Amino acid sequence: MSKLSFAGILLTVLFSSCGDAANTASTELPGAPMAPTEAPKYTKGAKMDPICEMEWDNAWVEFTVYQGDTIRFCSENCKTAFLARPEKYVK
Repeated sequence: MSKLSFAGILLTVLFSSCGDAANTASTELPGAPMAPTEAPKYTKGAKMDPICEMEWDNAWVEFTVYQGDTIRFCSENCKTAFLARPEKYVK
């Protein structure tokens, strides 16, 4: 397999699961520590995606305004998850 096609497959797998809770549990290795059950907490003005906690990137186009704060998301999946239950992710 060429390096280019392997990299493409890897990127597809990594980015397609972002913000999708169903996919994150299945990607854990046996014996790996379990992810915390508590949702990440977004602090006003934070430079991170409140769902998956990725560091903020200027290329992100998904956002919403919640309680006067613009919140940016790495993907539409993360934005959808936030909009379904924003109180779960905001301190």
